[in-house]
Amino acid sequence: MSALDSTSTAGLLEADVTEFGGRTYGLEPLVLPTDPVHSSGDGQLTRRYAELLGPDPSPGAGPSAGPRAADSAEQLFWFRWITGHQLTFMLWQELGRRAAGAAATSPSDEVDSAARLVRGYSAMLLYTASCTRDVYHRVIRPSMALHHPAFSGAWARDYGPVRALLRGRLPAAWEGRADALLEECALNEAVHEGIALKLVPDAPSLLQSAAGQGRPLPRDVRAVLFDTYFLTLRAPCSPVEVAAQLLRRVRAVCDDLAANCLYPAYASSQAEKPDALGMELVEEIEHTVPGLLASIVRDSVRRSTPDSHTATRPLEGSGSHGA
Repeated sequence: MSALDSTSTAGLLEADVTEFGGRTYGLEPLVLPTDPVHSSGDGQLTRRYAELLGPDPSPGAGPSAGPRAADSAEQLFWFRWITGHQLTFMLWQELGRRAAGAAATSPSDEVDSAARLVRGYSAMLLYTASCTRDVYHRVIRPSMALHHPAFSGAWARDYGPVRALLRGRLPAAWEGRADALLEECALNEAVHEGIALKLVPDAPSLLQSAAGQGRPLPRDVRAVLFDTYFLTLRAPCSPVEVAAQLLRRVRAVCDDLAANCLYPAYASSQAEKPDALGMELVEEIEHTVPGLLASIVRDSVRRSTPDSHTATRPLEGSGSHGA
């Protein structure tokens, strides 16, 4: 029995995005497969998913109707911290699937998709870390420390399969064909380092701060603690069910950016950005998050329905919601 049956998956797709989490800027649990490489799909749900995406957007199409601006910086940035990380887990899993199947697919198509996924991961780093340093140290960092004093991104179970790729070690089938992907990996590393400088410029990580305190936890226990903090469950789940959850979160993120911009005027952290985040390539990502996520969703649809020519009508708009 799958974690999400056909009826509940259709409901995830068809519910209005303003109902995400049952309220504006709410949160929803994410269900991911334990073994994404060998999970199986459902053709009927895949076709329904493609239908719901709709036709190609017209050049001047605007974003979907979305929620009002957030009531507070704390509400907005908590939504971004949890939902943006959930999206990151899905991007990692998809990247891992493509790398695992590198030898059996067309290198050019897969490498291009992988490059978009890495850029999407960079976008989610910028999205989740768009909070002000005050909110991070007053709300977000203490919440992680309360969950576990040594809480660390190294505990994420979906990162391990893509760690080598993100560090520039590509599948053999992609070697010599992936300059753009390697550039995205280097940019991702720069973004990651820049965010650390922005949020904790003169403080050690929680993992470093907790060194020598308490006994080390088994790897599986660390992974479960990490998942539960980000409201993520592991259960049998088809690629289509994952895609439904991906689309739902992408819609919510795009609505958020349309309503608030990446750096909202009432709680902007632009002045806190280090030079590493002021690069032209980084700012290009900041201004194109909705269009980038739409491209990733299209790739996901095409992977499930090779003959589909669908696009993401509710997502694209102008491709920029401002920083």
